[in-house]
Amino acid sequence: MTDQFDEGVKEILLSLLSLGATAYETDYLIDVLRDRPEPIEQKVDALKQAEEIIISPSFDKAAEGALKRLEDTPPERKARRSIPTGVEATPPSTEQSIHSKLVQGGLTPIAAAGVVANLWAESKLDPAVKQYKGGPGRGLAQWERGGRFDTDRINLVGFAEKRGTDWTDLDTQVAFILHELDVHPEYRRVKTLLNSAESVDEATTIFLKKYEKAGTEHADKRLAYGREFYNKYIK
Repeated sequence: MTDQFDEGVKEILLSLLSLGATAYETDYLIDVLRDRPEPIEQKVDALKQAEEIIISPSFDKAAEGALKRLEDTPPERKARRSIPTGVEATPPSTEQSIHSKLVQGGLTPIAAAGVVANLWAESKLDPAVKQYKGGPGRGLAQWERGGRFDTDRINLVGFAEKRGTDWTDLDTQVAFILHELDVHPEYRRVKTLLNSAESVDEATTIFLKKYEKAGTEHADKRLAYGREFYNKYIK
């Protein structure tokens, strides 16, 4: 990357970081970027960097929409999300639908909110997503190939085949999460811990450490989304 390219990205990034929370809407971000003289590639790079810096689920959602609408999306972005052009990965009711199914499956509303927060961080609630740069993660929870996705005794692909569905089916993946929490020796204990959580922060952290086992990467965003979801739909 040239110094000139770096400077252009920096200028766009500074303009995005200066926006107030009320500007976290896809249309507004597109307007801001459209008015700038830099090429599309720099705008995309700056927007992705802003996603990493700004800890706000609202900004994440707006940025996702803006990235989809920018012309000439870089190949790496297309590889990250296996979504047909024009199809929304996360309809407005998707998170509510997943939460409802989890509660129906035996989780408390707080526990289910913590699960949804983690799934948002892992996949933006896109059941067909494949891990960035060819990684092994697949689906809502980014189950890994060579493990819980397809080769473990209890795996998503086999579970889907028994149901007569494809592994990319959202309802199948939610059912598989509940199946693991009910029958897997390790994750049955996770369900007990989740249902004893007294706050959405606690539930989010339990699912992150005990089920996703993703370390603390982007933990702040998971916690922020969990609180936002809980306050919007449950509280």
